[in-house]
Amino acid sequence: MLSWCLTTITYATRQTNVLHDTCNRRPDDTSTTKDKIKYYTDLARLAERGKISAIFFADWFVGFDVYGGDLNAMLRSAHQVAHLDPLLAVSAMAAVTDNVAFAVTQSTTYARPYVLARQFSTLDHLTGGRCAWNIVTSYTKSSANAMGEENIIPHDERYVVADEFMDAVYKLWESSWAPDSVILDKTTGMGFDPDKIQRIEHKGKYFGVSARSQVHPSPQRTPVLFQAGTSKSGSAFAAKHAEAVFLNTFNVSQAAKTVSEMRAAAAANDRDPQSIKFFPCIMPIIGRTKEEAQAKYQRAVDNADPVAGLAQFSGYTGIDLAPYPLDEPMDLSGMSQAMAIQAVFKALEASEKEGDKPWTPRRLGMQMALGGLHPCPVGTAEEVADVFQQWVEEADVDGFNIGSVTNPGSWEDVVDLLVPVLQERGMMWKDYAVPGGTFRENLLGQKELRDDHYGSSFKWKGPNAPVVDKVNGEKQKVNGVQEVTC
Repeated sequence: MLSWCLTTITYATRQTNVLHDTCNRRPDDTSTTKDKIKYYTDLARLAERGKISAIFFADWFVGFDVYGGDLNAMLRSAHQVAHLDPLLAVSAMAAVTDNVAFAVTQSTTYARPYVLARQFSTLDHLTGGRCAWNIVTSYTKSSANAMGEENIIPHDERYVVADEFMDAVYKLWESSWAPDSVILDKTTGMGFDPDKIQRIEHKGKYFGVSARSQVHPSPQRTPVLFQAGTSKSGSAFAAKHAEAVFLNTFNVSQAAKTVSEMRAAAAANDRDPQSIKFFPCIMPIIGRTKEEAQAKYQRAVDNADPVAGLAQFSGYTGIDLAPYPLDEPMDLSGMSQAMAIQAVFKALEASEKEGDKPWTPRRLGMQMALGGLHPCPVGTAEEVADVFQQWVEEADVDGFNIGSVTNPGSWEDVVDLLVPVLQERGMMWKDYAVPGGTFRENLLGQKELRDDHYGSSFKWKGPNAPVVDKVNGEKQKVNGVQEVTC
């Protein structure tokens, strides 16, 4: 059975991690209420009604300010700005549901391991084990500046930092408290067994931790781990740490190549390659008839903002496209990033029927506004299900991260029209595998990390058991008690 996630974001008037309709033009859209708790609880209830696996929150620190050298295009379109912290909304969503999980993006570039570990342990407790962490690194100069840094950390080094970050949080989640350290016996008055709770001593190049975990073991201990990097460094990181991968792929063939390579990399890390679940982003537009679907698509086109789409593309790539006239073919000959942009165009052309048209900024902006760098099938539920089935059969994906054009309409179409077709085809369950269970139980069949996952090597082995230092290859023991050190 496949897993399904709804993708949402907490900016003011857009819905997903790609730019769609200008929602303040649409009276039926609720996205202007993303600063109200009802928006999130309604979304959670809808996802649970549709037996959706999880709600996926993409996130970033600062809006994209590359286009024109400022944030104005994003502000005017209310796209990826006025951005609330999604971590704070999850508890309310969990309170009105029993099964749907919540995947929240947090960056290793500017966070501290001790603080993040405490946040996710808290969230895992409060949701009954229904949380996941989408691990990212931060790459924009505006984010660096917001965090008090002059420049960004180079790409490959960011993943070195992230790798050490993971060692530190694994130790806090897996090594600090023994499985039987929680007593809470009202008869004896014993709360926690101090002999089974140990201090973590992490001494690395980028991070230092000298503390016991502040939070007792949560239902999953380590949250389900998402990751989205597809660069060489990002793929290596995912093969080592990810349990689920969020794919940004244009078409089936690109997805198939990425999935195959990453499964092979996981096997090289002595992991079961099928234990990593792959979720490409897809933005279906669904109607009860072809005509209704096409009408919904046309309405999206009529309300789309190509300039905001260009601003998003500029933010993704770091290339300012503002100087290019909207309706003239782009002359990239003088651009140092020309080859990279041409590669994007070729990939987009492979997934659409307009490959013979010249690429103008308006066309690129509209592409970004109507699905972005992801597929956007338009049709009946049966026709959209055919597309999903093709991706499953040809790309070996495990589910989909489903974006929306308008909220709640797009996701109501998924729940009410698409889900029954997928269930009828045996592509989706009729109930959660473990009703009331943790996210990892419903995704992978067990509460805690698999034994072949790198993080499981940090699991508690007893107060006197030596632990191999993951960086220095040394065994550490302090005062007769294991001190997990890096």
